[in-house]
Amino acid sequence: MTVTSIGDSARYLSQALANTNLKSELNRLSAQLSDGEIADKAKALNGDTIRFSAIDHSLKTLDTAIVRNQETALMLGAMQRTLDGINRQRTEMVETLTKITRESSSVQIDQSARNASERFATMVNTLNTEAAGRRLFAGTAVNQPALASADVMIADIITAIGGATDFAAIETAVDAWFDTPGGGFETVGYLGDAGAPLSRRLDETRSASITARADNPEIREVLKGAALAALAEEVPGLPRDTRTDLLFQGGLRLQSAGSDLIGVQAQLGFLEGEVERVITFQNAEETALGQIRNDLVNDDPFETASALQAVQIQLETHYQMTARLSRLSLANYI
Repeated sequence: MTVTSIGDSARYLSQALANTNLKSELNRLSAQLSDGEIADKAKALNGDTIRFSAIDHSLKTLDTAIVRNQETALMLGAMQRTLDGINRQRTEMVETLTKITRESSSVQIDQSARNASERFATMVNTLNTEAAGRRLFAGTAVNQPALASADVMIADIITAIGGATDFAAIETAVDAWFDTPGGGFETVGYLGDAGAPLSRRLDETRSASITARADNPEIREVLKGAALAALAEEVPGLPRDTRTDLLFQGGLRLQSAGSDLIGVQAQLGFLEGEVERVITFQNAEETALGQIRNDLVNDDPFETASALQAVQIQLETHYQMTARLSRLSLANYI
């Protein structure tokens, strides 16, 4: 009788190949069970991967857009809080300054003047606020302060006053400094970009135009009223009546600037609402596309676990058979 057998080398190669195949299948099923997705997507989709790739691309685009819009929402929220702070300072100054009359005591006038100077500086510092490394009220110049320091602006205003000591002359000089195109405020005070408003893209067709800047007429009026009152402290040697008028008239200007400042806040509030609506829509779209993607490639964990267990048993059996064959001797073979 003829006995057919394979050589030791061939048997070794055959066992090594089987071992490699079983390990490869074990790793594939382990990864599939861990990821929750079918490893061979092309096979699962019968080779039609175009739809899956399009969904994956849309999900990545949506994720980028959502992150960008969340950053925009945070920036708008920080701007709104900044203007809340400015408005709070304005309201408190109005309450104090409009009580100053020519019958007020020297102590009241001195205290109000110091307070006005401090609050003007606080307003300037507040408008130079930054969030996530971006200046909020400098327009597109997000890497630099929106305004020069309060000391720099006051010094330039005093130079523009030119030694005048009566209220009318000082008021005229302050108005000219803040309002003249190419004047003191635009060349010394405002340091941001004065060009087109900052634009933030929301989706493929819409963008948010953020017009709130420290050089807005509405914000400029608030600064003007505060600066006018601050001069009662900052200009030395002014007559008592001039100081009183500066404080009181500064308070009136701050009072009248309130409604316009609230208008700026309302515009920001509208943009906040628009951004939140877009984010809500994009989140819903992302959820829907994610579900479609999952339906296409999500793995059945119970089926994969069963297949994984079967391969483990095969691999264990393979090792046991290999161990037995390695212990065979010629005497046992015969």
